[in-house]
Amino acid sequence: MTEKPRPPADYNPGPPPASHLVWGIVSAILCCLPFGALSIYQAAKVEKLWAQGDPEAAHEAARDAKRWAVVAAVAGAVLWVAAIVTIVLLFGTLTDDAASN
Repeated sequence: MTEKPRPPADYNPGPPPASHLVWGIVSAILCCLPFGALSIYQAAKVEKLWAQGDPEAAHEAARDAKRWAVVAAVAGAVLWVAAIVTIVLLFGTLTDDAASN
């Protein structure tokens, strides 16, 4: 494996990208744990990659963290809606059965 060339001493790529760690944690807790966990994992890599001098990989990890947080939020919303619809339908069926007896 070849080593990447080091940037010059005066190289300053600017501030690191936002890691979206908070969104990953929130989406893991409130929405969908597996996808939220992937978001947290990618967010944790951002600072490490930035410190290693690999800004492209850090930006890619930040994009992946955001993408997985959005996927977790959408999956969580779908699961919550499905659960509510199921409960409403089940409750309606139970009350119809009770009323017919």
